[in-house]
Amino acid sequence: MLLHFTRDGEAFGPYPLEEAREYLKKGQILPTDQAWYEGAPGWMNVTEVPGVIGAPPPPPPATASVQMEVVARYTSDTTKFNKRFFDTEIGCFQKLNPDGNPEQLFMQTREGAFAVFRISEVKGDHCFISIDVGGARKEKRVNYFNINQIEIQRR
Repeated sequence: MLLHFTRDGEAFGPYPLEEAREYLKKGQILPTDQAWYEGAPGWMNVTEVPGVIGAPPPPPPATASVQMEVVARYTSDTTKFNKRFFDTEIGCFQKLNPDGNPEQLFMQTREGAFAVFRISEVKGDHCFISIDVGGARKEKRVNYFNINQIEIQRR
């Protein structure tokens, strides 16, 4: 994905997503800059671009032949998210670096969607997940009642 930017009427880019993340970390691209990429509905703040800060990258274009296979999907309508669920159903993601795991965990919460690197810890009413934020791993506390959906996809 190539990103185009504007600031104070001046256009710059396009840059690949990873390069744009680096420029953002260095302060060369500002969170208040406007960004656009092919397929985007219009110009948006840099922080709203999927994959730049905390959000998973957008799915590949519909013309691409690569599709992720959904292995399991749990929703708050059918599943009680709690410590027991995390310990039993998706325990393979706990305290494990799933880079070698053929599956990827995605979590949809009231606060947004996250591609989960691993589940660091599960407690009584919450868990800690490790996610990618601007190219760096960050820990995030998630209360179970805020989880809407968990999906496991084969890489």
